Amino acid sequence: MRDYLDIIKRNLLSPIVVVIFLLAGALVYVREYRDAWFISVVIVVNSTIGIIQELRAKRVLRQLELMSAPKARLLKDGNVVEVGYDELKIGDEILIQAGDELPADAKVIESKGLELNESMLTGESASIEKKDGDVVLAATTVLAGEGAARVIAIGDNTKAGAISQVLKRYKPELTPLQLAIWRAIYFLTYGAIVLSLLIAIVYYFSGDNVVIILKTITSAAVTVVPEGLLLASSLLLAFGSLRLAQAKVLPQKLSAIEAMALLNLLAVDKTGTLTSDEVTLERVEAFGDENDYSDSNIASFAALIAHETSGGNITGRAILAEATSPKNTKVLEVMAFSSARKMAGVRANIDGEIRTLMMGAPEFVSKLAPVDKETQKKLNDWADNGLRVLMLAEFSDNKTKLKDLKNGSGTAIGAVILRNSLRHGVVETVDFLQSQGVTIRVISGDNPHTVQYIAKEAGIKHPEKAILGEDLAALSEDEFNNAADTYTIFARVLPGQKERLINRFQQSGKFTGMVGDGVNDALALKKADLGVAMYAGAPASRRVSDIILLNNSFTSLPMGMKLGNQIMQAIEVIAVLFFHKIIYGVTLLLATILINMNYPYSPRHITFMNIFLVTMPTLMWTLFPPVPKHRINPKRFWHDTLLAVTPIALITGVTVAFTYWTTSVMFPGHAAEVATMTVLTATLFGVYLVFLVGIMLDVTIDKSAKRARLLYLLSVIIVAAGSFGFGFLRDFFDFTVPNITLLWPGIAVVVIAALAQWWLARRAGKKLTANECQKKV
Repeated sequence: MRDYLDIIKRNLLSPIVVVIFLLAGALVYVREYRDAWFISVVIVVNSTIGIIQELRAKRVLRQLELMSAPKARLLKDGNVVEVGYDELKIGDEILIQAGDELPADAKVIESKGLELNESMLTGESASIEKKDGDVVLAATTVLAGEGAARVIAIGDNTKAGAISQVLKRYKPELTPLQLAIWRAIYFLTYGAIVLSLLIAIVYYFSGDNVVIILKTITSAAVTVVPEGLLLASSLLLAFGSLRLAQAKVLPQKLSAIEAMALLNLLAVDKTGTLTSDEVTLERVEAFGDENDYSDSNIASFAALIAHETSGGNITGRAILAEATSPKNTKVLEVMAFSSARKMAGVRANIDGEIRTLMMGAPEFVSKLAPVDKETQKKLNDWADNGLRVLMLAEFSDNKTKLKDLKNGSGTAIGAVILRNSLRHGVVETVDFLQSQGVTIRVISGDNPHTVQYIAKEAGIKHPEKAILGEDLAALSEDEFNNAADTYTIFARVLPGQKERLINRFQQSGKFTGMVGDGVNDALALKKADLGVAMYAGAPASRRVSDIILLNNSFTSLPMGMKLGNQIMQAIEVIAVLFFHKIIYGVTLLLATILINMNYPYSPRHITFMNIFLVTMPTLMWTLFPPVPKHRINPKRFWHDTLLAVTPIALITGVTVAFTYWTTSVMFPGHAAEVATMTVLTATLFGVYLVFLVGIMLDVTIDKSAKRARLLYLLSVIIVAAGSFGFGFLRDFFDFTVPNITLLWPGIAVVVIAALAQWWLARRAGKKLTANECQKKV
């Protein structure tokens, strides 16, 4: 309930709302009830929409959290059932495996090489081994192995409970662009206060009464403060989030939409991102004399290690689908696979003989069990053809712990060769990203030759530039930075190195994204400006990401980027309309002060014009988002909107001031008619800008845009005709019957001004296009 009250308070008690209500109260005090009612209704409607949107966001956020929330594997009556974390009870037995985030505090009752990262609670990222009887804590991550545990604390009673309660509380976060808009609103609010003081002083010494002063101050304040701009951006982002979710791209933060527009470097993993999430066992091959080991021996040893250490990952499943563990086996020790070790091991009694076996990346296993040149050539040839290779080694040392086996103490006995094909649509995805100026880097734990082969197949530029993680580790800081800037392929890298590479890309001025799915990607995903996780990936990676690809396909990212780009373009379009309204309004106010004339508008006139200038266009561009011809850069927001529209808005303000002055001088006894025609002149320029903004921002005028503009024009005609055609509405807005003859002295100026604005809009559009072409070159 407190969250709901906070939302209502935040929307009704903002400085803008308070100022408007104070002005409305002042108008009531001087018996100007209609104008007070007008501005009060407008701000109440805006605030109500804001409250509804936030409440809706709270509800949708909760639904999205539930949708992407990880599940606990509950052991119930001998079966494994997936349940939500909040469904667990003390005493429940749960299964845990690599990639899981612990759902509760629990005591380990069975461990198979279980290793955890407790940095969430302790700040230390080192791998901690857990044995039977050890306590594991909620919010920690399983790095390796698997096991079973009995729940001893849940929810608020866990050590992470207090933190979780804070995180669960809904708190809307403004995107960087929204934050900039919010700051502009605050700045303009203070600007409105300064203008109000100026109006009060000038009008007071000009002999105007309190009623005129208050009405002018209110009109100027409503004109200057873009109270609807933040709401418009929120609406567009909310609609955009729903459209992205329909495109199987789930943004966990609104800022992710902006991040997609800013992206200029994307780091991707190989397995599950560039390649399919299906791995198949191509074959196994024994090394050395057939009398020592046969292919079937190697297959059964590989199956034993996969069964005991893989935790059900795709590599383990591929091996177990084609091979079975040896019979009469008793496992004595297990070392689970981890991204840091790049290998896994098992010590077991097989048919009465103790065997110590290790399987993993050839570069790492070969340190324990060296290979000859002929074997190394085989390993390289397989990798060069895009195959994934795991090497097996056996050790005569049956007493030393698996983690402590000495280099050179083992014998290489065979290899497991796996195929992981390129994912469908990856070539087109890579081509789209690179055509949009996005540089792609591949950061993988796999063999460099395999990664290079896949990168080349995918069409990634410069796949020949590759470096190993162990080579990176030997470099100085400057050398590391130079390598990060130079190489395309980073192979056999460790999780910490992934994070360090992302940090370097960011330091070099690149807005960096990271796509991953494993627990070893979590650090890098969290560090990246845009973290993209697969829905089927490790819960830890989903939890820290900004975007989740619901169909587990890297190929859905371009659609997300296109939609995000449309949303950002729509925000720019709406911002241009708001800035035009503000600048021309201030120009008109200052011009009337200089020529010693009263401001022509009352608050209800401002409300009438805002319907055409901002309200209807906002609805139009929300329902029919514009299609940009180029990538929108939020960093250029002020340059592409405020600077571009300023000269056009100044022309509007000066022209409206001129027509107001000339008609007032030539028709001194028609003040009400002059005010009406001044409102219509300003409205005409506002409607005209809706058509100019597409030229100014270089927007594609497709069928959807043409349909939107036609609907807008029809709406303008219908609303304007109704407002002036019906006497009660005309009186409601304080208008007279339009008298076009009053405008004849200024018609030529209006036409010239419109042509000048068209030329300025066209020049701004050409400049924008030229900048984009220059960037591509």
